[in-house]
Amino acid sequence: MALSCHVDGEHHRLRTEPRETLAGLLAGLGSPVGTGCDQGECGVCTVRLDGRPVRSCLILAAQCHGARIHTARSGDPALAGVRAWLSAASALQCGYCTPAFVTLLTDTERRTAEGGPAAVDGPPARHRVSEVTCRCTGYPGLTHAAAGLAAGTSPPGHTPRVEDERLLSGRGDFVGARDLPGQLWARVVRSHVAHAALLRVDVRRALRHPGVSAAYTADDLPEAMRLLHRDLPAPAEPVLATTDLRYAGQPVAVVLAESAAAAEDGAELVDVVCAPRTPLSGPEHGTSHLSDDDPRWIATVRQRVGPDPADVDAAVVLTRTFRLPRQTAMPLETRGLLAEWDARAPRLTVHGVTKHPQLTRELLARSLDLDPRHISLPAGDVGGAFGVKGETHPEDLLVPWLAMRAGRPVKWLEDRAEHVVAAHHSRGMVWRAELRADPDGRLLGAGAEIVADAGAYVRPLTTLQALLATALFPGPYRLPRYRARARCLLTSRTPVGPLRAPGRLEAAFVRERMLDLLAHELNLDPVEVRRRNLLTAADMPYDAGTVNEGPVRYDSGDFLGAYEHAVRRAGAYEQALRRAGSQRPGTSEGTITGASGAPDGTAHGPGGLKGPGSLESPDDPGGSPEDGWRRGTAVVPFVDKAGMGGDERAVATLRPDGTVRIDAAAAPSGQSHRTTLARVAATALGIPRDRVHIVLDDHTSGAAGPGTFASRTATHTGNAVHAACVALRRRAAEWDRAAGADRTAVPLDRIARRGGAGLRAVGRYAVDAHTYPHGAVTCAVAVDPELCLVRVERLAISCDAGRVIDERVVRGQLAGGLVQGVSAALLEEIRYDEREQPLVTGFGEYPLLLAADVPDIDVDLLPPAAPTAGTPYNPLGVKGIGEAGTSAAAAAVAAAICAAVPEWMPAIDRLPLSPEHLMAAVDALARRSGARHRAGRGIPAPRSDT
Repeated sequence: MALSCHVDGEHHRLRTEPRETLAGLLAGLGSPVGTGCDQGECGVCTVRLDGRPVRSCLILAAQCHGARIHTARSGDPALAGVRAWLSAASALQCGYCTPAFVTLLTDTERRTAEGGPAAVDGPPARHRVSEVTCRCTGYPGLTHAAAGLAAGTSPPGHTPRVEDERLLSGRGDFVGARDLPGQLWARVVRSHVAHAALLRVDVRRALRHPGVSAAYTADDLPEAMRLLHRDLPAPAEPVLATTDLRYAGQPVAVVLAESAAAAEDGAELVDVVCAPRTPLSGPEHGTSHLSDDDPRWIATVRQRVGPDPADVDAAVVLTRTFRLPRQTAMPLETRGLLAEWDARAPRLTVHGVTKHPQLTRELLARSLDLDPRHISLPAGDVGGAFGVKGETHPEDLLVPWLAMRAGRPVKWLEDRAEHVVAAHHSRGMVWRAELRADPDGRLLGAGAEIVADAGAYVRPLTTLQALLATALFPGPYRLPRYRARARCLLTSRTPVGPLRAPGRLEAAFVRERMLDLLAHELNLDPVEVRRRNLLTAADMPYDAGTVNEGPVRYDSGDFLGAYEHAVRRAGAYEQALRRAGSQRPGTSEGTITGASGAPDGTAHGPGGLKGPGSLESPDDPGGSPEDGWRRGTAVVPFVDKAGMGGDERAVATLRPDGTVRIDAAAAPSGQSHRTTLARVAATALGIPRDRVHIVLDDHTSGAAGPGTFASRTATHTGNAVHAACVALRRRAAEWDRAAGADRTAVPLDRIARRGGAGLRAVGRYAVDAHTYPHGAVTCAVAVDPELCLVRVERLAISCDAGRVIDERVVRGQLAGGLVQGVSAALLEEIRYDEREQPLVTGFGEYPLLLAADVPDIDVDLLPPAAPTAGTPYNPLGVKGIGEAGTSAAAAAVAAAICAAVPEWMPAIDRLPLSPEHLMAAVDALARRSGARHRAGRGIPAPRSDT
């Protein structure tokens, strides 16, 4: 049908299909917008249609005839103020959702310019921002920017991130926004059953569908790429299913077509015939019926520290079972690839690869029989990863093979429902933990028996979270005796892999719950119990005795001092609230308990949890303490591991215009790599940051490294860049002296003009050791004991992040990680029915926190701990902090809930802490204690649960 419209001021006349959405129309016109769900749930695709914000995935293109459409690419003057505020407030990281916020807040800027503060006419800034979901930032910068725009104030002065300009103008280089001439679209046919014998796959009906050019099954694949990994324990995972279907979402076939719609239609016509089998259930259903040699046990991880804890004479022995659900990363941008094969060069180019480009290149070379030097993996923008992108999935081999087979570019983008079942999951553990202590609460020993849900197939990092959970369970405490065994169990579920702070969030939740229960058993203040067991600066360097990718050795730090600092700040904040009258009479006041203390010094803004049974308007008086909300505050210490080793090389080259090109092997997904590395280089070279050009995707440059994971970029890539720049400066000085100069220092641009352009230096960093950021997380909550609702009222994190390269980047990473951990604690869970069918298809069943759900976040950067003899070589003195905020978040939320409602202490033994699970846990506690649950009150609290 014919259509006429204006997009960002440009008039278009075109024809469109009846089912094409506005989002699809904009992509075809070269003004693509991000799409995160295609169901109107996330708001990432927000644009303006005749002046009003709409979700373009819900608007048909046919509805836009005669309309004026504006995106973040628009030249509308009102967008300039919005962009300036978002940049100044550090309100973006990966930038995938940023264009939606720019568009959403444009009318705020316009109303302010025309008639004074816009907040008078619109909803509070925090609620306005909640119309769009962000997974990276944690929202503090977004709400700050929205409030500033509404008030009509000017943004504070700042130096923008290197990445900001293109992301704020909607010109991010995301794989979904890339297209190549003549490209085909791929759609994967997936299993709809969790466990079955695969009898037949018939693609003939699909091949007859208009627009479909090809369809393939496992029989069409070359032998070298039929299996995803050949050197891992059975069952070996096929790229396309052969004889068995082992999880819902497993790839069975793939269809190629001229358009995404035709590919989707063709995939629905593929006939998959199977014979269902009894599915293999998850560990939460019990494993006592399995013998130790059952083939479902695929791996065992053990830790052993000191003598056997069972041999110690302990005054108290606590044993408790904990359940942690399956969760997934849910980045706003789903996975996608765009592959192109040039047989004449020969060269395979694959867009969309991140995290492990070097390993991906090697795997593609083996599977496709190519020289690794002929494989190019350009580093574009990535809309969040959080561990799930870059780990090898079947599509990572399938799409490049399709491009080679078809002789045309092939593009594949998964939708949200696919992402939920096809991208790997994480967490999914059942713990049986034991803690032994003396009468004063000093730890004598601990033990843990863990069953980890491994999913249907073994992948390279299937056992990682079990390894990290057992290795880091001791955390920041002195634990002289410890035993742990983690067994990984095959199930009829999506395979597993890492998710931000893998193993550490789980271990911290269990450990801190056990410490709170110990304090409860001994009738001690949980703060005091932690004080008596935390490591101090005098203990450093400290060998924890456990092993993850290497021995766990804390080289420096004062874990007790950092905790005391956070507790003091929390107490001061609570006192300030009381003086200001924020604690209304007639309610239980927040207490500094165990995980304890109350928040420190930033703005106080309650937020209500969206989802079933939650509050929609937590800033309204309906959430006041007089309505029966009970408050509690907790401070939980943490130590995180970061900066996994590996040989990292960076290259610095002086260019003819006097600027310096830095080649590095990092693969960013929103962590501000270009900004951070440019600042490192500029400081080492003594030049402005804008004289540094960062290149991350030239594998012929000599730069090399394993990629971006484990919060290692600042430590390893940063130190390699620093070394390269120091070496380049030295070479430039030597060249200048050889040229006859008698000055001690000559600007690089002058050396370049005098013939020194092309000077090159390589820097290397190969220290195989972790860094250990540490500190404490403070959480304050309000709890409605009648409905088991939890409202987070304050969040703070104190962290020794080592030397801070860019403070705004560090604060943003810590805040974003903290909110992601709180979301995991309160909302996130992948549920299954009795047939092991996942009951999640998108954000409706897997909600994420929105801006209205969280308060402002106070990030307190502690002075770096003094190095010790055990501190590894680290010229920059940096520590990785990408996951530090996440690791203790769930533990802090749980402890704060128990501080608010102490009688619930024995009931908090699983995540998420949703109203449904809390109600069930409290009712079960009431039944065990012989009391009726009425409004969460009057339940006797047993001293132990052994």
